[in-house]
Amino acid sequence: MKKYMKVLNGGMLVILITGALLLAFPSSTAQAAGVEEPPPGNGEKTGIIKQRLEAAFERQRVNLEKQGENIEKMSRVSASAQERIEYLREKGKDVSSLEAALADFKNAIQAIEVSHEDSANLIRSHAGFGDNGKVTDIETAGRTVKIIRDSMMKTRRMMNDAIRKLRIAMLVYRDTNAPKPTSKP
Repeated sequence: MKKYMKVLNGGMLVILITGALLLAFPSSTAQAAGVEEPPPGNGEKTGIIKQRLEAAFERQRVNLEKQGENIEKMSRVSASAQERIEYLREKGKDVSSLEAALADFKNAIQAIEVSHEDSANLIRSHAGFGDNGKVTDIETAGRTVKIIRDSMMKTRRMMNDAIRKLRIAMLVYRDTNAPKPTSKP
């Protein structure tokens, strides 16, 4: 019986090694996909460029809407901050630093709205694009997409700076007006 098991185990080992070798090495040659196909012609490249420009233009339309919503949120933050400053003033706190920061924030919002409107005007003019958002002139559309992107980035930087400055002013106010620890519990 032991002899029979040895032969069976040896045979199984040979079959497994043979199978592994057959699977490890391909039995046919591999070819890259599309070897016989010619590279895309100028017309196909133009079509791809148009698709990308149209997609970028549409993304910028969506981003403009989101940016407008964020500007509205900034206005609500301004109103909320004004209410909080009034509350603190009624409690007898010195809020002059907060009032100055809020005035700067409100001025920044006005400048942001102007910059946002510039971006909206660029999208409305849609130079290089038809009314349906399709590319009519690739070069003009490419320039338009870049100009809109730069304008929206400028607006976003302005928004971030205004929010950061207001936040820093609030943190400084909190630090300077934090309750003093008492020695008696």
